[in-house]
Amino acid sequence: MKKRILVLCGGISQERLISLDTGKQVAIELKKNKYTVLTSEPDHTLLKNIKLFKPDIIFNALHGQFGEDGYIQTILETQKIPYTHSGVIASSIAMDKEISKKIFIENKILTPKYIKYDYKKNTNITKTIEKKLKFPVVIKPINEGSSVHVHICSKKNIIKNLKTLRTYDQILIEEFIPGREIQVAIMGNKTLGAIELKPKRKFYDYEAKYNSNAKT
Repeated sequence: MKKRILVLCGGISQERLISLDTGKQVAIELKKNKYTVLTSEPDHTLLKNIKLFKPDIIFNALHGQFGEDGYIQTILETQKIPYTHSGVIASSIAMDKEISKKIFIENKILTPKYIKYDYKKNTNITKTIEKKLKFPVVIKPINEGSSVHVHICSKKNIIKNLKTLRTYDQILIEEFIPGREIQVAIMGNKTLGAIELKPKRKFYDYEAKYNSNAKT
């Protein structure tokens, strides 16, 4: 008998629309394969939907904050139902770019040099960057995914771009290392092949990933 699968998508992160699209496509494919499927938002209806639908597995199609950072995983753990995605601790660590980088450094894994930017403490960030990193640099929120609000900055536009990230408490500023965009999928201990992505835009940013007009 085919399993009952609850597909979790939507949410309130910056990647809500992408998550909804992911959930829709996952549900379509599961139904094609004769699974019983219910799609749910991670809102006040979630626990009710779980109780009524009684899924065998929860497919986590959430993107970004509250979906990939350990929050929803903590809630799902209380339901004692298997779910896709990493667990609470792994999700939390992987979503926090600073913690991830500290683990890389501790284990001698190469990672770009970085500094953490705090609006209240870093008064002359341009001088700090010139001293510790050199331009150009990459700026990004510490806990977003899908290249949301990622910018490659020169000395001329660093302040302007930092202002667009004022809603975040802390920003990661890294040295810029140019290179090719190559992704490798891994399932268990098996690599499923590599694919190179060639964006038409300046780099593989949010638009390049999800907007078909970007022609990546």
